[in-house]
Amino acid sequence: MNTIKAIKTNDNNQSCSRAKQFIGVPIIGRDGKLLNGEQKFKFENEEEETVCRFVNGFLDGNVYDKDGNIVDKLPALEYSFGGTEYWTKGAPDGFPAIVQNFGYYEEDWQNGTIQEIRNEIELESIE
Repeated sequence: MNTIKAIKTNDNNQSCSRAKQFIGVPIIGRDGKLLNGEQKFKFENEEEETVCRFVNGFLDGNVYDKDGNIVDKLPALEYSFGGTEYWTKGAPDGFPAIVQNFGYYEEDWQNGTIQEIRNEIELESIE
C-alpha cells in the first residue's frame, strides 16, 4: 500500500535539488560569456552527465518568444536517474518544480522559495 507524505516548508535547505547553490547565480562558460542553450555537466559524485539548460547564464528550461513570453517549458536539469528540475530565470519554479525518483518525490516552488515537499512511501506494516 502506498501513501503520500507532504510537508509545507519555506526552508530551501530542505530541497533535494543538486543545483540549489546556483539559485540566482549566473553561470559563465570557459569563454567568459554567460551560458545559453543546452549543456552537459557531471555533478559531484554523479556517474553520468546531467543535461542543463541556460538562458542568459541562469538555469532556465523555458523557451521564450521574441517578447519574452514562455512558449514551451522544458526541464532546466534532467538527471539520468529519473529526475527533473524546472527552473525559471535562475530559480526552481512550478508545481511540481523538482521531481526525483521517477515521480515518487516532488517539490513545489514559487518565486525561488520551496513551498511543499511530497514523497510517496511504501508501508511495510501497520503497527
